[in-house]
Amino acid sequence: MKGTYTLIILLKAKSRICVQKLGCFNFQKGFYAYTGSALGKGSTSLKRRLARHLAEKKIKHWHIDFLLASKNARITNVVVAESSVRKECQINNLIKNIEGATIPVAGFGASDCKQNCESHLVYCGEESINEEIVGAYAHLFERAFRLKQVKNIL
Repeated sequence: MKGTYTLIILLKAKSRICVQKLGCFNFQKGFYAYTGSALGKGSTSLKRRLARHLAEKKIKHWHIDFLLASKNARITNVVVAESSVRKECQINNLIKNIEGATIPVAGFGASDCKQNCESHLVYCGEESINEEIVGAYAHLFERAFRLKQVKNIL
């Protein structure tokens, strides 16, 4: 399966997190949305990419790995849409337009972005943003899923 996904991450407390060469940053308590795509086969498939993000132990390689490694961070939901076309930037832009959303770290998850997104991580405040993100997916895709029990998605 190929597609676009958004991890909805709850950071339970303000945290200082160092993110590779980007540097160290203070992340506010609350909900974050990280959007990516997985358009390959095998290890780069959507299923394998999500399995990697959900794994507790892994080598930290991507920016998101450093945030997810925080003891205060946990993935609460994942929104997924099947597609063979890269739409992560479009979804990311819709999420950035949710009321109160801000960019916490410039360049986060966007080092290889072809559309020059400022970041693929969006801070959405302390209130749940599940429905707004599902709405962003519904705007671009015919079929999107909100997966409440992230451990059961694979």
